[in-house]
Amino acid sequence: MYHDASMERDRNAPLAVALAAYREGRAADAYRVAADFWSASGDARAAGLLALLEMEAGRLDSARTWNDRARAADPHDARYEIQHARLALAGGDCAEAFERFAARARAAPHTKGVWSGLTAAARACDRRAEARRLCLAACETDPLLAPALRALLELVADEPPGPARVTPVAVADRRAISVVTCSVDDRRFAAMSASYDRALADWPHEIVRIPDAQSIAEGYTRGAAAARGELLVFTHDDVEILAPDFGHRLARRLAECDVLGVAGATRATGPAWPFAGWPHLHGSVIYPDGEGYRVTVYSLRAPIARGIVVMDGVFLAARRGTALAVGWDAETCDGFHGYDVDFTLRAARAGLRLVVASDLGVVHRSYGSFDDRWQATAIKLAAKHPELNGVRDKETGFVPCGVADATRAMALVDNWARLGERT
Repeated sequence: MYHDASMERDRNAPLAVALAAYREGRAADAYRVAADFWSASGDARAAGLLALLEMEAGRLDSARTWNDRARAADPHDARYEIQHARLALAGGDCAEAFERFAARARAAPHTKGVWSGLTAAARACDRRAEARRLCLAACETDPLLAPALRALLELVADEPPGPARVTPVAVADRRAISVVTCSVDDRRFAAMSASYDRALADWPHEIVRIPDAQSIAEGYTRGAAAARGELLVFTHDDVEILAPDFGHRLARRLAECDVLGVAGATRATGPAWPFAGWPHLHGSVIYPDGEGYRVTVYSLRAPIARGIVVMDGVFLAARRGTALAVGWDAETCDGFHGYDVDFTLRAARAGLRLVVASDLGVVHRSYGSFDDRWQATAIKLAAKHPELNGVRDKETGFVPCGVADATRAMALVDNWARLGERT
């Protein structure tokens, strides 16, 4: 058995050398070794690599010849069918490329590269609507098919902005909003405060700053007590709000639930909400991306997802009475982690309705980290809530799409919400 494995490694050694040269940017060396390996073995992988090298060099006729050889040598390997479609696209035959990518997406949706190829072909021949339908059907069949979800998000990003989605709240019905934050950084607080002031320009509101919080939970407890608004928003101080009609969106969403967030999970399995894994993660968060933004989504469920049990603490909102009744546990969560999982899990246990909304336009300027301080709180959280002693699900993640500016970020957010409303 060892002998067989050793012989297999020896047979594949030239291919490994060729691939290493390719990855290091030594195309000529990669070509030479792969061509020699093909001549000696007739191995489809060598022909496939030669096709790739020729395609990247712009020699499409030669690339097609090599890819045809790879397909003939191993007709069951989907890589060469995908490469055939890419060659068609590179040669300007976008209709053929689209049909080949679409056929492979239907027959074998887990094929590597099929969804990114379908997106490129759809854009080239303006068949985005067909591609969106394919992506949507695949995601509904398999919520764990991240490449299809990402392709769908990118295709939705191509759509022009639609009409306003949120019906304005009458002036007489606008309840005051208190934005509560813990912030020791004057610059970050000023930027955050200015963002909320812009987003709530037509809405009665106040910003409640706790500059000396011993922990988030302790600070939020004081902030909630000091707040005068009927609707309370608990927010990090590195948040930006992109929705110009934010007050109306917030009020409409809070009318449908007791506790509102922007990202969360429908099960609790660990001391951080993403540990629940797909397909239990929902919502949307936006992040800075150079001069633009990166819109991330966790699932198709938009603009709201119900049945949430734990949420991300970057942004949480509730009516004043609800927030005070649930309260913040500053004893268990005596630092700057875990307060969100504890608060939302207790709220869910109490029978409150937890919802995440993907259309609030909340930008978070950091990603957080699982450092030693987080670990210390996680131990205490798991002792308090036994269901949090599970392991992190391997299917934890989101799909991102970069956009150029805030206007396009909000257009994507709203178009994604419209897509969810149609499904």
